Amino acid sequence: MPPPSVPKTVRDFIYYYYAKLVIAPSAGEAGNYRFIMDRYRRLKNGEIQMSDYDREIQRLAQTPGLCVFCAARGHTVPMEVVPLALGGPVGIHNLVHACTSCDTSRQGLDLLSWWCGKLGRDKDDLPPIPAGLFLKLAHERHTVAFTLASRCADIASLWPRASGEAGRRAPSPSRRR
Repeated sequence: MPPPSVPKTVRDFIYYYYAKLVIAPSAGEAGNYRFIMDRYRRLKNGEIQMSDYDREIQRLAQTPGLCVFCAARGHTVPMEVVPLALGGPVGIHNLVHACTSCDTSRQGLDLLSWWCGKLGRDKDDLPPIPAGLFLKLAHERHTVAFTLASRCADIASLWPRASGEAGRRAPSPSRRR
């Protein structure tokens, strides 16, 4: 959960978790609160931007046969960061490499329900590549729906579940209605 100094809006949750789960680990500053808050403030003020999808896609291309979740080497399959059934967009920016064990274990759950709920892992331990893609997809979705300033309870509510989680469901930006 973000510290009390971070407002509880969709935009703030995305920027805070992007700073914590993507920027800090890639800079060798994982767990450095001061660094994370500095990057969060810079994102919020527009001094820095979230990278485009190409960064994660290039990192995936450099590690074929490596599961992004458990680091198992061998045969991998494409796994959707946000399942299509939950409104995830079609495209390479919604895919990561996963071993068959992780892919089978997920059983169509959204990323956070699977990682935190089924696997019992902490959201702060999400691997940077799927975390970055998830946060960018959520930012894009909420930008299109004009809901970035909406209240947000936690990171899991950034992408409503298929069961009809409370709040408006933002349309997928990559699909035409």
